[in-house]
Amino acid sequence: MYIKKKTALIVALICLLFGIGYVNHELIKQSLMQSSNDYQKHEENQLMELSKTIDDDRSGASLGDTDDKEEAEIVDSKSDAIGDLKKNADDDIESVITKEESFKSSNYFIEHRLSRDKLRATLIDRLYEIINNENTNDETRTKAQNEIISLGQVSELELSLEGLIKAKGFEDALVFLSDDSASVVVSTNELTEQDAIKIFEIVKRETDIEAGNIKIMKKF
Repeated sequence: MYIKKKTALIVALICLLFGIGYVNHELIKQSLMQSSNDYQKHEENQLMELSKTIDDDRSGASLGDTDDKEEAEIVDSKSDAIGDLKKNADDDIESVITKEESFKSSNYFIEHRLSRDKLRATLIDRLYEIINNENTNDETRTKAQNEIISLGQVSELELSLEGLIKAKGFEDALVFLSDDSASVVVSTNELTEQDAIKIFEIVKRETDIEAGNIKIMKKF
């Protein structure tokens, strides 16, 4: 009798374990299905967000293309677009390096040589944009290319003049050349008439600029 009860109890425990195992299997199955569904929804949301981002980028690019075309049309519609850009850059450089307040800076020559070169580099970048724009006409493109070459030559000449002027005994010098004028700033306690004549002779010898268009200043 005792053995029969013990056997029945073991069978009951085995059935219970199978039942628990089945229930646990079903719960795990449902959990996995739910996780799979959640992951699928997450993937779908990610794809939707990615698609929206791509659409926004395309819209932005289209607007950018429109702006570039409008800008190119404005450039080509002017009678002397390249000349206007060059004149504006020259005026900006002239204004920066000859501003009286700037002469008080102890690092004037370093700062304003960098300012001159930076403003000119900005002009060159603008010219390259015109050259590379498919809407630019051949005449304007050629003029922009020639202007870039000319700017490079002017920059080399400015450096040469600065070296020649410093060789005359000045501690430092800054030269800016435009189409028909020259501005020279030298570091000296006193700018004598003899000093001015030396600078005039150097600039006139190395350029075609008239004496009346050569401006000489001292950094005080």
